[in-house]
Amino acid sequence: MNKTNYTVLKNDKIGRYLVASRNIKAGEVIIFEKPLLIGPPISGLLICFNCCKEIKRIAYVLCASCGTAILCNAKCIGKFHTKEECEIFAAKQINGRCIADNCQIIFPLRCLLLKATNFDSWTEFMKLECHLEARRDTPIWRRHKTDVEEILREMNIISEEDINAELIQKICGILDVNTFEVRPPNSTISTINPEKQCLRGLYIKAALMTHDCTANTLLSVDDDFTMTVKASVDIPKDALIYFNYANVLQGSLDRREHLREGKYFECSCKRCLDPTELDTNISSIKCHLCPEGFVKSVKPSDPKSEWKCSGCGKLFLHSLVTIIVDEGKRLIQNLDHNNLEAFETLHTRLLRTFHPNHHLLLEMQQNMIGLYSLYPPNVTNLKKKIVNCQSLIRVLSVIEPGISRMKALTLYQLQSAMIDLSHKNYQEKSINLKCLVLNLTTAEEILNESIRYLLHEPAKSPEGVIARTALNELKMLRMSITNIKNDILANEMFTNQTKFQENSNLDTKATKCGELKQKHVKKNRKKSNKSHSH
Repeated sequence: MNKTNYTVLKNDKIGRYLVASRNIKAGEVIIFEKPLLIGPPISGLLICFNCCKEIKRIAYVLCASCGTAILCNAKCIGKFHTKEECEIFAAKQINGRCIADNCQIIFPLRCLLLKATNFDSWTEFMKLECHLEARRDTPIWRRHKTDVEEILREMNIISEEDINAELIQKICGILDVNTFEVRPPNSTISTINPEKQCLRGLYIKAALMTHDCTANTLLSVDDDFTMTVKASVDIPKDALIYFNYANVLQGSLDRREHLREGKYFECSCKRCLDPTELDTNISSIKCHLCPEGFVKSVKPSDPKSEWKCSGCGKLFLHSLVTIIVDEGKRLIQNLDHNNLEAFETLHTRLLRTFHPNHHLLLEMQQNMIGLYSLYPPNVTNLKKKIVNCQSLIRVLSVIEPGISRMKALTLYQLQSAMIDLSHKNYQEKSINLKCLVLNLTTAEEILNESIRYLLHEPAKSPEGVIARTALNELKMLRMSITNIKNDILANEMFTNQTKFQENSNLDTKATKCGELKQKHVKKNRKKSNKSHSH
């Protein structure tokens, strides 16, 4: 970890946080950190205690040494089931099958063990924010009490003293507020369902990054769960180092609700306080009373604020906006997510209600971009894919500036469609070779930009695999462009040579014609001279 890149500060408003200790360039590493602990999602997921892979309930084995730790197989070569953990499990004779039946206790249990196995780490862990009072008597509080605290008490893992000290609530609060979603090992999918497929990783230093809905960092986690935090844009000295803990493509209402309920704070970043969300209109709705206006929140910091049309000035209750957005969500959720035609039809329908950049439409565009890759690459589909990619990239360039995983993947899809379309247009003779080269050169620039971003990803991640593929494709594309340019040059040389030959032939004919004409003139002169002499 490069400790010269950041400084830990503290204030009463946000607690501990990180600032840049020097000017940091985009792409520079700020934090390189191994996890303190890895665990399943809050909903529970049976994972191997050693390698953290998901295990089917009928396929697990118990550690031969302690009889408690759940393993994917007896010879698992993972490293997370430590000797210290094994010894404590053996001493306490904890029932491993009971843990397997209650996966949600795995992460809090492993945190509890830190107190005995690594007291320094336990001390650092307990310094993290848990928002105990804000959570008290909330649904999540009651859920943890029933699903975690009571089960641990029944298993004699915690005492009445621990319960009175609200130790489990503190631990669960720390995990809910400070953990990061991480992919399971050897994951081959780039988009996963966080609730069902993500693990949670606890990183002590990275957890100190404050939040902003327009992040200045990019996180990546390799198969060893080592986290790398890089600057996504240039960060000046003394500036806050922040990460977006919400979904960047959500509108302000949804983002702020997620942060309020999951992280226990009200976001007051520039994007959240701007009715246009940095001029993207991600939450804007078309006004049904005037042809030009868009309806936006009057006071975005207030979830119950009225909304106002930018054209006619008409005010609308927030409840009406919520009903409209919820209906849009319902329609999208009920779609067959493999049916491209259904997506296109609903997208066209929702364009009558929402701004083209509305987050619901952006979500649909993401899905359609993926579906276009599965359908025949005809000219119509390729043109639609290009339009959707360009639309998404324009918004991402504003809300996720600099190095962006999502932007990189969309750029990759864009250049692929542009190349396919250009070749089809050339085959159909709607463009010539020079136009083909121009189009392919533009695609080359886009592919190059995508690769620059993707190279910041771990080599074995889905994005890292795409990066290697993209590098090979870039090499082939450049060769193709060079070959086409050579063909153009050869054609031009042949054309010029042909014209030169034609001109030479004309010159030869003209010369011969001139010579014949001169002979004819001389002959006539001789005849004329003879007639005069007579």
